[in-house]
Amino acid sequence: MPLCQSACKEASPLKKNRKRRFDTADYENAQDRTPEGPVFTDDAWREDTDVSFLPEEKVYPRSIFRPRVKPPNFILSVLVNTVRILAVLILVGGLALVGAVAGIAKGYVETAPSLDLAALDEQAQTSFIYDANGNLITEYKGIENRVMVSIEAMPTYLQQAFVAVEDARFYTHDGVDLKRIVGAFVSNLTSSSTQGGSTITQQLIKNTLLSSEQSYKRKIQEAYLALQLETTYSKDEILECYLNTIWLGESYYGVQTAAEGYFGKQLHELTLRECAILAGTCNSPYYYNPRRNYYSREKEGVDYPAITNNRTDYVLRCMYENQFITYEQYQEALNPATANVLRTDPNTGSGMYAHAHYVEYAVSEVIDIFLELRGLADTPANRSAMENELRTGGYRVQLAIDPNIQQTVQDTIANWTKYPSLRDPSDKVIRSSNGDGTYVETIQPQAAAVVIDYHTGEIKAIVGSRNEPTVKKTLNRAVDMKMPVGSSIKPIAVYAPAIELGASPASIVSNMPLPIAGWKDNKGRDSWPTNYGGSNYAGPQTLRKALVNSHNTAAAQTLMTMVGVQRSVDFLHRMGIDDDHIDATPFGLSLGSSGITPLQMTAAFGTLANGGVYQEPISVLGISDSEGNVVWDGHARQERRRVFSESTAYLVVDMLTDAVKSGTGTSAKISGQTVAGKTGTNSDQKGVFFSGMTGYYASSIWVGHDNYKALSSKTTGSSAAAPLWQAYMKKIHSGLGNKAILDGDPSAYGLTKVTTCAVSGQLATSACRNDAMDYGTVTDYWAAGTEPTVHCQMHTTARICIDSGMTASAYCYNVEERGVVSIPGGHPLQQFLGTQYEDVLAEYLGASSVYGTQGRCTWHTSYQESTTVENTLIPDALMLLAQAQNQLITMDVYSAAYSNLQSAVTNLQYVIGQSNPSQSELAIAMAMVTQAMAGY
Repeated sequence: MPLCQSACKEASPLKKNRKRRFDTADYENAQDRTPEGPVFTDDAWREDTDVSFLPEEKVYPRSIFRPRVKPPNFILSVLVNTVRILAVLILVGGLALVGAVAGIAKGYVETAPSLDLAALDEQAQTSFIYDANGNLITEYKGIENRVMVSIEAMPTYLQQAFVAVEDARFYTHDGVDLKRIVGAFVSNLTSSSTQGGSTITQQLIKNTLLSSEQSYKRKIQEAYLALQLETTYSKDEILECYLNTIWLGESYYGVQTAAEGYFGKQLHELTLRECAILAGTCNSPYYYNPRRNYYSREKEGVDYPAITNNRTDYVLRCMYENQFITYEQYQEALNPATANVLRTDPNTGSGMYAHAHYVEYAVSEVIDIFLELRGLADTPANRSAMENELRTGGYRVQLAIDPNIQQTVQDTIANWTKYPSLRDPSDKVIRSSNGDGTYVETIQPQAAAVVIDYHTGEIKAIVGSRNEPTVKKTLNRAVDMKMPVGSSIKPIAVYAPAIELGASPASIVSNMPLPIAGWKDNKGRDSWPTNYGGSNYAGPQTLRKALVNSHNTAAAQTLMTMVGVQRSVDFLHRMGIDDDHIDATPFGLSLGSSGITPLQMTAAFGTLANGGVYQEPISVLGISDSEGNVVWDGHARQERRRVFSESTAYLVVDMLTDAVKSGTGTSAKISGQTVAGKTGTNSDQKGVFFSGMTGYYASSIWVGHDNYKALSSKTTGSSAAAPLWQAYMKKIHSGLGNKAILDGDPSAYGLTKVTTCAVSGQLATSACRNDAMDYGTVTDYWAAGTEPTVHCQMHTTARICIDSGMTASAYCYNVEERGVVSIPGGHPLQQFLGTQYEDVLAEYLGASSVYGTQGRCTWHTSYQESTTVENTLIPDALMLLAQAQNQLITMDVYSAAYSNLQSAVTNLQYVIGQSNPSQSELAIAMAMVTQAMAGY
């Protein structure tokens, strides 16, 4: 071997053994090697080899020409010149190519998007929804589940893991790592694997400002913007933004959601190996997904857990080689047991959030709020855009929900065993097709309820179905249904407006089967509604008794004579009930064919409990943005307005308290609590309702069929709705002391007690107190300035036959001085005198009210009375007569059957009125009545 070669050979170990800083490319495909110690020194080149053995260089004269040592070879000369010419051409072409490339690059740079720093911050962020106590209910997110955290909240090992594996010279380059680019280029040429040259800064630019298109244009623009970014942001700021935006598999964007999703931990709880798992995932989130590799993937011959383990070990080696961890830490973290990947994401489970109906209603309210704040129209497109903003804007939304109350109502409704049966048993289940051959079965009847703290307007519970939803956006009957509420509407649409307009609980209304002006039947004739069961008429009646006993005729009379349809609608509007839920007809307002939701009914009853002040029911207490700025204060923006005076509210609440104590709502009683409320039964038992209140909350419940099918014939609000209301409200009030709905003495509300006539409603007289029909007097509260000032003008004193109840004749021997009714001129009942309804007046007001002195006793007309007839058939005849008259009330007055029965009744009355009817005459007349009743 020549000496020079030997000398060069001796010098070569200087280069071969030169130690250098570890580069990630060296270990990408060498994951099975374990270093034995630090390898981090950098030695300078030293060229100090002895060259004295080389031949001495010849010295030539200083001239531009030198003599040839050897004659040139012609062929070699041609080849050399050819090579020189080609080199020049290549150089010229290369320079031209470089110029062209530079021109193209310049064009790419000039067309690059501007460095939009806001876009780096405005990444999609998951929003969070909390209950009234500040506890998290659910995340509300879009495709990208992201939670921004500061660099200070990120463990140092986590930061170092990403830097070590993604960009080892991150802290020393200016955004573009030329050495890494060259290394990646050489590696890609010389190996079967590919290696990227992008820095963390470049990746951040690509992820936030550019597309993922694989092109030179994108790479040049990416590098240009990365250089710009490095002059604007610090390294920590760039790394923070990168770690908050990087996709780490599934729906996890950023390290915070990935830590929670894969490990069920906060960032500060992560182990070193868990940090390395996250860093290793970002290169190929699907391929390196730890959950899939450990639990989901199955393919024969493939060790999927090893994919994640080897990648994690590689990240740890990078950390060690870059001096981020010690050798001992590195060795310890190689143990797979130091990381625990969860089989399922603890935050998703079935994908359903708790309290679904409440949350979804609140989300709808948030969308309404966003539309209002931005001045946008309520269109499907705008609502969709606002929902997307909520999912991606990183908002914190606090709801008014009380999770204990919510769950109590839901569980009680779900476990209730006393739901009414359906009239048709085939209606007990509704089957709905999913469109893929499968069906969903919904049990019937269904139920829905709402609870509101009426002092604040905060909605504490919304339950929209018997069973808690298992899928999102199911029918929420508490806010979406328009089922008729029945008689539950009477307090808010009839009686409270009447009292607000000057009436009192003691005001008198007609509860008799008499036509009501404006109340039309299906033929357009003035008519009247029947009471429940077709009877229960009571003649003159106070508003208090009419409400307590839920008499339909009295409610209709009150609406039409004291309030009016339009004024009733106006009051409902002021309580937050819109036209879509109001049947603005006499029937809809007094008998409840209006389809008002449980939420609206609860707010309306809460208005009464709140002293007559309506407070908009709110589910959203507040909204803050991702920076913590408050963008919505629910109470500050809440609508409030006075609907009724305090005195009206007090009186109606007092009436509703009686309805629970002794009326239709007795099954809603809660021991130790003041309860007020009103039942409702829809026409033909197609649903039942109860709305009520305590000193703490107002609540409404509906029970019925989704398709408006009939419940069993005996179902009422008293039997099916009030008991269920009582069941969950009793639990809610467990441990709470009794509390008045409206505090204070009645006098504090400007109320005074007045004794009035139970027939006329005017100030009582002695005749009123001694009324022959035993109506007597009423003592109740009146608001100051509304109490009557005139004494009764309907009662006079007369001698009454105790046996017949008629004005005594000269032959009556059992006589008393009693008060009798005389209908004065101008009184509304005057219109029925001389008509087919005279007998109705006579029945409920006494014969003297219609016939005066002509209505003298027909039982005693001589001294030779037939006691035999009186003691045998007369009582039976009178009983039959009463039955027939009750049947007449339920009949069409224009029908032939009505005429036949009326004729038979008139004949029987005539026979009874004879001075000495024979038994045969009475028997024949009674038989005619019986036959006419049976014919109907």
